[in-house]
Amino acid sequence: MDIRRRMRLVVLSGGVLSFVGLLLIVGVGMMLAGEKVTERRRSLGESASAFVGSFAGAQTRQRLSDHVTEKAQLVDRELEHTRQDVESLAQTITLILSEPEHYAPRRLPNPHEDVIISGEPYLNISDAVAAEADAGLRQEMGIAGNIADTLVPLSRFYTGTFIGSRNGWLIAADSKPDGGTLHFSEKFLKSYDPREMNWYKLAAEAGKVIFTDLYVDTNGNRCITCAAPFYDAQGLAGVVGIDCNAEEIYRQTGTTRTGGATSASFIMNRDGEILFSSKKEGELAVVESRRDLRQSAGKSLALEAAAMTSGRSDVQLVTVDGKEVYLAYAPMESLGWSFGQTIEQAEVNYPAQYAEDSLRNQMQDFADDMQGVFLQLAGGGTVFLLILLGLVLLISAKASDHFVRPLLSLTEGVKEIAQGNLDKKLEIKTGDEIELLADSVNAMTVDLKEYMANLSQATAEKERIATELSVARKIQAGMLPSVAPDFSGQTTFDLDAVMTPAKEVGGDFYDFYMLDENRLAVTVADVSGKGVPAALFMVVAKNVLQNLAMAAKAHGDFAEVVTRANDRLCEGNDQMMFVTVFFGVLDLRTGEFTYVNAGHNPPLLLRRGGEVSYLLPEGKPDKPLGLMEGLPYRQRALTLAPGEMVFLYTDGVTEAANEEAELYGEERLQADFARAASDTPVREILASVGEAVKAHAGNAEQADDITMLGLRYLGD
Repeated sequence: MDIRRRMRLVVLSGGVLSFVGLLLIVGVGMMLAGEKVTERRRSLGESASAFVGSFAGAQTRQRLSDHVTEKAQLVDRELEHTRQDVESLAQTITLILSEPEHYAPRRLPNPHEDVIISGEPYLNISDAVAAEADAGLRQEMGIAGNIADTLVPLSRFYTGTFIGSRNGWLIAADSKPDGGTLHFSEKFLKSYDPREMNWYKLAAEAGKVIFTDLYVDTNGNRCITCAAPFYDAQGLAGVVGIDCNAEEIYRQTGTTRTGGATSASFIMNRDGEILFSSKKEGELAVVESRRDLRQSAGKSLALEAAAMTSGRSDVQLVTVDGKEVYLAYAPMESLGWSFGQTIEQAEVNYPAQYAEDSLRNQMQDFADDMQGVFLQLAGGGTVFLLILLGLVLLISAKASDHFVRPLLSLTEGVKEIAQGNLDKKLEIKTGDEIELLADSVNAMTVDLKEYMANLSQATAEKERIATELSVARKIQAGMLPSVAPDFSGQTTFDLDAVMTPAKEVGGDFYDFYMLDENRLAVTVADVSGKGVPAALFMVVAKNVLQNLAMAAKAHGDFAEVVTRANDRLCEGNDQMMFVTVFFGVLDLRTGEFTYVNAGHNPPLLLRRGGEVSYLLPEGKPDKPLGLMEGLPYRQRALTLAPGEMVFLYTDGVTEAANEEAELYGEERLQADFARAASDTPVREILASVGEAVKAHAGNAEQADDITMLGLRYLGD
């Protein structure tokens, strides 16, 4: 065997051995890399779980704390308004009685003789006071009758407003939710003496504005009374008072929820007694017998109950009904009560477990990708070595030596890279394919290192955003009312509504609810912008409108409701967002439809005989809410006959565009609505119009939220 053949044999043998060694190195590297990835997956999963758990817990505790503080302050603000009204009433009666020469005696209706209607001021004196009344007392009662002009507007907002004199007479204005005539008991007419009442004695003794404890009035309502003394030259002249519905106070704290289905809220008085609660049973439920929560068998709950009665605010982990829950509470300073809310610990820990599972899955995918890269590298190396060995058989010993040295260098470098040193750089300068291969390996290590870093960051960010948007969409969908079961099967009206957001969350919303047993309120609105900011502003606007409408349902001035809603939405509106609103109330007894249009699209009106027209306002339209404080709004009304219908929508319907940028438009909407209307149920009408809009848009992407609400008056 000559030298060339021996050289070829040596080179061939060395190449084969190198190939086998490389396979061993790659195999060992893959095994070590797999173990590292598995270990890192477990470590990162535990770290992510701990971090997300800590973060979610902190966020939930802060959100709960902010929520209960906001609700407690909301009640305090409302009670502060009541306090101011009581002080104003006391100042007014003091002025009238101090300067009688400026007022003429005024006769008020007498419940002993006259029929008293809701909200009408009246004068009542017991038989004993009437028997001893002289001309001076009758003159005083006549002068005091001028307070009626002040009582009338206050009666629109309160169930009872009254003035009790030290001489025993009572001037009052009582309001019923449904209006109508007031009925008085014989005991009240003959023997009622305000001086014997608890509110009179407490205010007279305190010498300042006071709030009474919770009590049940003669109508079965749970109330508290705000009272204040008033004086004349002889000293205490009497006490004025205003009754507040305690159930309404609790409803103000329960309009929104923080957390999921495990959330619960309650109000506790200064004696540790649960007055109101969303729980129907358990330790936080309202019971008929007095129960001091500070004496609870659970030490953690009893300890926090004591802190609540002392006027503190905090968020702590306690045990309620055998479950670990976060309890957040804040004082309602005007009453000395405390508002609390709970959420189960398991609900707070769910995001942490979800994040750990998701990260582990991503790391497993990364490990699979790494294994594929190693297999490709091993396959490529095999092909290259086979070609190299074939060439070695055809070249001389010198050429063989020339190729062997850089190949060995490349092999050592690949070994180091395979062992995980991605910072390794191969320095091979041969001017041929080996140098190109070395450069490719160098480029591959750089790309692989960058890919690993980018993949981890992008995956975590994508999962976080997707999770938050999914939760936001579910929360927003849950806030919109559902027709079934409360509004299905109605005999006096047919109602349905749909909302399709253009993004994960939208700025459109609809709302419907009963103001009382005879009046149905409906709302359709469109917030400026899209996405999360619009959705947040939508939540605020929806709650503000509903709260104000329910508070003003007694007097029915819905223009004032919209005006006050505009002022509230302007407060702190640094982003200059606004919302167009159509708010209407249907009287189910008469078919009268009262509405306020704040810059919204004019609705369609279906009359008898199939006539369809737009409900356009006279004069300039009112402005959207949130633009400027103090804007006026007008209330309009029309009467619907049985079978007639109002169709409300947002501009996402009329501005739906097809692939040629052609808008759906108001004319198409009117025509498609007229074809679908007739006697068809409202649900089918909305479905028909929605299909028409979808057919017009074709394959074009939805650019704006689409919201529709139909209300047909069926009559008696």
